[in-house]
Amino acid sequence: MLPNIEVIVGTYTDFLLGYQLIQKKVHGEDKIQLKATFADKSHAGSLKCVAVQGPWIASGGSDDRIFIYDMRTRKQSHILHSHSGTINAVVFSPDLTHLLSASADGHLMATRVGSWTTEGDWRKAHAGNPVTHIACHPSSRLALSLGGDQILNTWNLVKGRVAYRTNLKSKRTLGSSPDCLSWSADGKHFTLSGPLVLEIWNIESASVVRSTKTPSKPICVTWLNELTCLVGLENGNIAWISLDADDDETPTLIEAHETRVKAMSYLNEHLVTISSAGEIKIWSPDIDEKSLTQIASVNIDCRPTCLALLDLNQFGNVPKADHSGDPGKQQQPDSRNQPEEEQEEENRDMDLIKPRSFVSIEYEQDAAKKAGKSGKQNQKEDKDSDASDSSDQSDESENQTTNKNAKKKQMKVKQKPTAKSSKQDDHSESESENDSDSDDFDSSSSSENERRPRGRKVANKRKLNTSHKQGAKQTKKK
Repeated sequence: MLPNIEVIVGTYTDFLLGYQLIQKKVHGEDKIQLKATFADKSHAGSLKCVAVQGPWIASGGSDDRIFIYDMRTRKQSHILHSHSGTINAVVFSPDLTHLLSASADGHLMATRVGSWTTEGDWRKAHAGNPVTHIACHPSSRLALSLGGDQILNTWNLVKGRVAYRTNLKSKRTLGSSPDCLSWSADGKHFTLSGPLVLEIWNIESASVVRSTKTPSKPICVTWLNELTCLVGLENGNIAWISLDADDDETPTLIEAHETRVKAMSYLNEHLVTISSAGEIKIWSPDIDEKSLTQIASVNIDCRPTCLALLDLNQFGNVPKADHSGDPGKQQQPDSRNQPEEEQEEENRDMDLIKPRSFVSIEYEQDAAKKAGKSGKQNQKEDKDSDASDSSDQSDESENQTTNKNAKKKQMKVKQKPTAKSSKQDDHSESESENDSDSDDFDSSSSSENERRPRGRKVANKRKLNTSHKQGAKQTKKK
């Protein structure tokens, strides 16, 4: 029975990728393969982190944005613009009430799931330094965070404040930037790593209960149960560490990849690892034997940054794996040993795939309706553009005639401004300045519109005054 999980991968090339296990006959034999389910490029920069809980996926990147996806509809649901720096970490609370996010701007935020409103904003969570790591406790009441100040904060999420701080500067084994912050399955232990060491801490005593030296730098950590954790190393190996083993016992090393183990995750008794070269591998771990059995592998042909697993059993909407293939490309299906009906179905699925956002599955009826609507909209846009062009031309001709008339009037009337007119002009300028300060939009256009009619009124008054004087002179002569 294949695990009903979907592998979610973030990359340096701005793509969020999805892969799913399928069983396929190749040369008459049943083989398990990883097929691409989607390739989304919504971010405008490399992805830094990804979080999965229930049907929700959250991805954060160097473009200061967080994208939310609802996998029940397999569409993009929301975009969060709450941070002003690179998103370093995102994590859902296990009770699926909040999304915690950490950024290089020094903010640690809590966003309500569903309404996606900010309910907590700690602007100086680590004294204004970038917040680099977040790990939420299985009870959803506690959280750990690491920052550039080398302080480990323990957060009380019920009260929304820091419960206590642990200074890691004196821990020389952890170096200047501790890494691999993760909770055990029961929430009694958490991990911290240094250049060549992995430490397991006890939450009750806030002390190290196991310190294990590693032959290479630890890159990522995942827990199999309450007592067993796996550590991905820079040399491509996986270190198997057990709390119930002797303190002097060296960890079991398993050769997993040729390059560094960039990320790993464990779900439904299956382990997924990905290397810095883009190779994804699915493993079946044996806890008693401390061994891993490879099930399937695939290369995504790009550099990954993060990885998470989606449990498709939680919301009962199991998508059909499409053949989108590599990012920006469409993978042609293998036509060998396939009936004609299956090939026709796959060809129809290929026609429905479009280079849009996150929609990976689309039915034929919906596609036909959308195509009809898009055609009508294009016709309307063409008509509107023609009408706008003609109106623009007429407006230009009218503007030219009005400008010519205004110039003729200015050439005819050449009088020196009186004291009253200058005062009125000053008054109109002050009023226009006040109006421009009060209005935030189109202040320049409003001031010009106010000055033009006032100038015309003053000119009319002058004409009236001159005609009145001429009439008075004629009466005197009579």
